[in-house]
Amino acid sequence: MGRRRTQLDLSPAERREALRLVRSGADPREVERAGFALLGATGQFTMEELADQVGRRRSTLQTWLKKFQAGGLAGLLARDAAPGVTSPLGAARVQRQLQAGLKAGRWTSAAHVAAWLKETHGITRSRKSIYYWFEKFGLRPAATMSLPAETPLAKRALVARKARSHR
Repeated sequence: MGRRRTQLDLSPAERREALRLVRSGADPREVERAGFALLGATGQFTMEELADQVGRRRSTLQTWLKKFQAGGLAGLLARDAAPGVTSPLGAARVQRQLQAGLKAGRWTSAAHVAAWLKETHGITRSRKSIYYWFEKFGLRPAATMSLPAETPLAKRALVARKARSHR
């Protein structure tokens, strides 16, 4: 006796929605899951064969099947948890102050920015997190900015070494 074929029961509305998602190609996650639902609705494949068709492990498809059985296509597409937590550095007021200070050259390192954030806003962040915001603004702390050509070579080398050690 062969393995049992997997049969998903899609309503006509769910079938239309799954086809729309697969054709739109907008969200790869939704395309993949809608494709699974459409293949599963044919009733021609075992779970192993579906896994091969979709390019996922059987255990992943079993999880998807449980979600589908619990909530239909909407349940299959639903996200389990909200995307990441919003950073307090993302607040508009903090952003404006940080950007203005960076443009003015107020801070010479990520450590200085971290101290300012802690003192002014009560926000604790790692250097890595602060460098993320520098990059997002297209700016760098003053110590890592290019020095004028007339600056002695030794001083430019020293500033470059300090900047590298702070990364």
